[in-house]
Amino acid sequence: MQAAEVLDVKQFMQLLLQSPAFDFYEMVSATLRTDMDYSIDGRWNHSFFDDDEIDTNKLNDYTYLPWSLAKTKIFALIKGKKTPTVMKIVFKMSNANLESFLHSSNSSQNPNDITGVYLNILFQEQKLNVTCSVSYKDFNLDKSMEQDIFNNFITLLKSNNISIQ
Repeated sequence: MQAAEVLDVKQFMQLLLQSPAFDFYEMVSATLRTDMDYSIDGRWNHSFFDDDEIDTNKLNDYTYLPWSLAKTKIFALIKGKKTPTVMKIVFKMSNANLESFLHSSNSSQNPNDITGVYLNILFQEQKLNVTCSVSYKDFNLDKSMEQDIFNNFITLLKSNNISIQ
């Protein structure tokens, strides 16, 4: 597990909510504390979508709703004059993007050996922390993939002039 504190919270939130930078993730869950608490399960509701929407958005490839479809709803819940007192979002890299990442990083990891690649975002007490982790089906001492995922995330932040510590 790799973690960092994001120092430019406002700029990070713009990147998260108003750009496609995180759209390759699925939203596993979200917890928001504003004037009331929201606890959101990210599993997509099959009965809500018609066949055309499922095909257009390739939803059958996902367990959870893609961030590209969820972020406008999350943004609607938190926008306003006051920031949430707590916001936690758990992302999972989609299977297709996991395979693509493994290929592009020349990793020796087999995608079938990986349960998930996760990104946890926690805003609380005016601090924003991000944690990257890889979940394996079997015990694994090799942390190189976790480091590669984290480095990729840090590169994304730096390319958007977002400071971390």
